[in-house]
Amino acid sequence: MNTTIRYILGGSAVLFALLLAGSFAGALHPVGDSLAVFRLHFAAVLVLLALGWALAGRRAALALALVGACAVGPTAWMWVRPAEAVPAATLVHYQKNLLWVERDMTELAQDIRRIAPDVLTVQELTEGNVAVLSALNDVLPAREVCRFERIGGVAVASAWAKIPGSGFCDETLGVTGMQVEAPQGPLWVVSLHLHWPYPYAQAEQMEGLLPILAGLDGPVVIGGDFNSVPWSTSVARIAEATGTARVGPARSTYREFEPLVPLPIDHVLAPEGRSGTTETRPRLGSDHLGLVARIAL
Repeated sequence: MNTTIRYILGGSAVLFALLLAGSFAGALHPVGDSLAVFRLHFAAVLVLLALGWALAGRRAALALALVGACAVGPTAWMWVRPAEAVPAATLVHYQKNLLWVERDMTELAQDIRRIAPDVLTVQELTEGNVAVLSALNDVLPAREVCRFERIGGVAVASAWAKIPGSGFCDETLGVTGMQVEAPQGPLWVVSLHLHWPYPYAQAEQMEGLLPILAGLDGPVVIGGDFNSVPWSTSVARIAEATGTARVGPARSTYREFEPLVPLPIDHVLAPEGRSGTTETRPRLGSDHLGLVARIAL
């Protein structure tokens, strides 16, 4: 193999190795969480390039191939990990980015009724789609609604009674929540909508959000459009601040770029150590799938 091809293979392998390393650097700079979306892609291309480079005579390139292969494992596991058994006593949580556009919300309201959730978290709530909450007044009467200055509001609703005075809202940070009287005791229910990591303002948003979330006393469930993948630093920081963990495997909820780039960016977090399962629901007029979590209480 001629020298030019070896240089191309080598240079490309080093480039993808750097991109892969960057996808783990979300704690250092928000660009890391944007690169994390493509971590599996970077790793797969790195393996192929490094193997080609090794065949071209650079045996040390096998080390880069091994790095790429090792990076695949933990990320791939989030997609394929088996479902957990959930006891009969469960919290049913329906999470949905509504999409801000005005439309008929009847089908979505019917789907929510079909699932019969104990708690509901929504994002991109506007005058054009707020009818979905009105249609659920009888089954999810407790609620907290909060405007968001960017692209619609965030809201939580519950079949369980709201603890008076517990509701909170921050319009600039895209977060709202309330504490409800669950059968097992008081439970915080939080809805949030994060910006995209980089070049958008997720990092600044996180600095305001984390103290609020860390200050919630007692068990917490969170549903939201995180605009971050499950293995991102942002998801990990929110889980750490609230003593929670993601429920279920990674599920692609924003499918505009599939099959090339699946985007699992909607998540439900529940108290750490609680088993749970998730399933996706149809778009029903949104650009996001719904996400239903069943969590052991």
